[in-house]
Amino acid sequence: MGEAVTVDVGADAKGKDQKEEKRVGLFDEAKTVETWRTVTAGFLDGIACTTFMTIVTIWALFGDDLRLIVTDYEADDTFTAITIFCLVCFSIELLVASVTKDGYFLSFYFTLDLIATGSLLFDIPKIYEEITGIEEKDSTATPDGSDQADSAQVKETATLTRAGRTSKAGARAGRIFRLVRLVRILKLYKQYIQHQDLTAKQIQEMEEEELAQSRVGQKLSDLTTRRVIIGVLTMLLLLPLFDYSYHQEDITLMDGGLEMVVSTYNVPGANSTAAFQAALEAYVKNTDGLYWIVVNGTDYSGQFGFDGSAHRRLRSLEYDEIVFEGSYAKFDLHEDSVLQAWLNIARTLFICLILGLGAMLFSRDANILVLSPIERMIKKVKDMAENPLKKQEIRDDDGDQQFETKILENAFSKICSLMAVGFGEAGAEIIGENMRSGGELNPMVPGKKMVAIFGFCDIRQFTDATEILQEGVMEFVNSIAHIVHMEVSLHGGSANKNIGDAFLLVWKFDKDIEKEEILEAARTGVTKGSKGERINKVADGALASFVVMIAMLKKSARLRAYGKNEALCKRMPNYSVKMGFGLHVGWAIEGAIGSEYKVDASYLSPNVNMSARLEAATKQFGVPILLTEDLVNICSESTKARCRAIDRVTVKGSSVPMTLLTYDVDTDGLDYDLDSPEFAKDPDFFTKSHGNYKDEFAQHPDIVKTRGASPEFLKKFGEGYDAYRRGDWAEAREILLSCDSYRRSAKGAVIRDGPSQTLLRVMEELDFKAPADWPGYRELTEK
Repeated sequence: MGEAVTVDVGADAKGKDQKEEKRVGLFDEAKTVETWRTVTAGFLDGIACTTFMTIVTIWALFGDDLRLIVTDYEADDTFTAITIFCLVCFSIELLVASVTKDGYFLSFYFTLDLIATGSLLFDIPKIYEEITGIEEKDSTATPDGSDQADSAQVKETATLTRAGRTSKAGARAGRIFRLVRLVRILKLYKQYIQHQDLTAKQIQEMEEEELAQSRVGQKLSDLTTRRVIIGVLTMLLLLPLFDYSYHQEDITLMDGGLEMVVSTYNVPGANSTAAFQAALEAYVKNTDGLYWIVVNGTDYSGQFGFDGSAHRRLRSLEYDEIVFEGSYAKFDLHEDSVLQAWLNIARTLFICLILGLGAMLFSRDANILVLSPIERMIKKVKDMAENPLKKQEIRDDDGDQQFETKILENAFSKICSLMAVGFGEAGAEIIGENMRSGGELNPMVPGKKMVAIFGFCDIRQFTDATEILQEGVMEFVNSIAHIVHMEVSLHGGSANKNIGDAFLLVWKFDKDIEKEEILEAARTGVTKGSKGERINKVADGALASFVVMIAMLKKSARLRAYGKNEALCKRMPNYSVKMGFGLHVGWAIEGAIGSEYKVDASYLSPNVNMSARLEAATKQFGVPILLTEDLVNICSESTKARCRAIDRVTVKGSSVPMTLLTYDVDTDGLDYDLDSPEFAKDPDFFTKSHGNYKDEFAQHPDIVKTRGASPEFLKKFGEGYDAYRRGDWAEAREILLSCDSYRRSAKGAVIRDGPSQTLLRVMEELDFKAPADWPGYRELTEK
C-alpha cells in the first residue's frame, strides 16, 4: 500500500510570496541604483559642479607656477595643501564618473583624466623630490675655504650641475604632463555649453527650433579632438629627444671650469702646487673635445698630448674657444655637430611624420564619415540616371550608432528603390530624364513607341471577396500580388499597374532587337538567328510565368486558407482563389500619363486593351489563359505545339480576324504534400522558378505537373475545331461532344472542356448549320 502524501498548500503559497517579494525587492533595488547613477551623473554635469571643477582645474594649471613667482619657501606647505585638495577632487570625480557614466571607464578621456590627476604629484615638493632624487639645499650654507676645497671645487661644481640638469629634466617632464590637464578644460567647456543649450531650450520652451549637433558631427569633432590632443602631446613629449642637450651624459665645465683653473693659478705660490694641477686635471677630465689649453700664457696642451692645430681641420661650427683673462681653451665639437645634424634630420622626419599622419587621419575621418557617403550618393544619382531600375544597395549598420550621412545615404537608396518600384519600367525614362537634367522637375516627358508583350490578369469573384473580407481584403490582394510580381520578375518581366483586382504586366525585348523584327515575327511566325532565339525566350517566359502562377495559387497555404473561410464558402461554395490571364504582343506608347499633380507611368495602345479583353474572354471560353496568334507565333516551336487554337474571331473596333489559343492547365497534377510547413512560408521559399531551365515547359516541376491535356485530346479537339472552321458544323458537333470522354484530370475525373462547350453554344444558336457566307471566324460580341 502506498503512503499518503500531505501537501502543505499554505507553506507553498508562502514560499511563492517570499520569492515574489524577493524578486520585487531586487527590482526596486536595481531601480534605486539606476536612479542614484542618473542623479549623480546629472550632478557632475550640472552648472555648480562644472564651475567648481573648472576653478580647480585652472588652479592645477597655474598654481605651482604662481608659487614660484609670488611666494617664498615658507609658503610651500600652504600650496602643497591646496594641491593635495585638488588631487582629491580630481580623484573623486574620476571615481564617480567611472561608476555613473556609461562608456567612460577605460575610455580615451578616462586615460587622459587619469594622467592629468597623476601629474599633480609633480606639484607636491616632497613627492617630486622622491621621484627625481633631488633634495633642496639650504641656500645660506657656505663651502669650506681650505685649499683642498679650492682644488676640489671643479668636481663639486660638475656634480651640482649634473644634479641641476636632472632636476630640470624632471621639471620639464612635469610641465609636459601638466599640459594634459588642459584636456579637462576642454571637457568642462563642452559640459558647460551643453548645459547652456539645455537651459536656453527650457527658458524658450522650444519656441525656437535649434539644429542639434548631428551624430556624424559629434563623431568627427571627437575624433579630431583626439587626434589633436595625441599629436600635440606626442610632439611635446618626443621633440626634446631631438635636442643635443638631452643626450649629453654630463654637463661639461667649458666656461666656469676655465675660470676656476685660472683662479687657482693666480693664488700666490699655487702655480706649481698640486692644487693647481688637480684643478687643471679635473678641468680636462670633465670637459669633452679639449685639444688646446693655455693658462696665463703657458701652453699645457703638450702635457695632456693634445694636438693644438686640430682646429684647422674643423669647420667654424665644429670647434669652440673659451677665453678668460688671457687664458683660453679650445674644444673639438665635431662629434657634437654630427650628432646634432642626425638629430636635426630625425626631428625633421618626425615632424613630417606627425604632420603627414595627422593629415592622413583627419582626411580619413572626413572621408569615412562625410565624403565617401556623399560620393556614393553622387554615384547613385549617376547610376540612376543611366539605369533607373538598377537595384540600390542599402548598407548595413556597423555599430550601435548610425550616423546621419549613412542614414541619408540609405534613405536615398530607399527613395531610388521606391521610385523604381513605383514607376516601374515604364517610368524609367521619366526618372532617368529628370536625373540627367539640371533644371526643374518635369514628369511630363514625351512618350516613346515600343513593342512588348502585355499580360493582364484578374482575380475571380473579387467583388464578393471584398464584401466578405472587408479590411482583410488588402492582405488578400497583396498575397496574390506577391506571387504575380515575383513570377513575372523571375521570368524576365515587370509589373506595371496594380488595379485592385487586376494587374498589367509587361515583358520587354532586348534593345538591339528592332520593333519591326518583332512585329514581323508575330505576323509570320518565323524567328531566325540569335535574335529569334531571344524573342522566343521572352515569349516562352511570359507564358510560363502565367502557368506557374496558377500552380502557386494552389500551393500557397495562405491562399488555400481562404477556401476554409466560412463566410466566403457560404456565399461562394467550394471557394478557391482563381485568376484569369490574357497575353498579347504588339506596339504601345510608353510614357507618363497624368499631370504635374499626379503621374502614372504606363502604356497606351489597342494592344494593351487586347490583353484585358483576352482576360475577360477567359470566362466565356472556360479557360484560365487566353493567347493571341501573334503571341504564340513568337514562341519556340516546342511551346507552340503545347498550345491549342480554340476559336477565330474579330474583336470590337477591329475587322481583322485573329486566332485565339489557350494553354491547358490541371492543378490536380500537383502531387506535393500541400499541408507541409514549406508551403506556409512566403512564396519566395517554395517557388521552383529560380532554376536555370533550358526548356522550362519540359523541366519546370510545376509546369510539368500541371500539363492539362493529353495528345489524344488535342488531336480530337483539333479535328472538331477544323470542322468548325470550314463550316461542317454537324461533324464539328459530333466530334466536340465526344471530347469530354478524352479529357481527364490527373486524378482521373472527367473535365468538361470549356472551349468545346463554347463552340457548341455558338453553333447551337444557328441550329448547327453554318451560314452560307461563313468566313471561318465570328465576331466576339462579349468584351
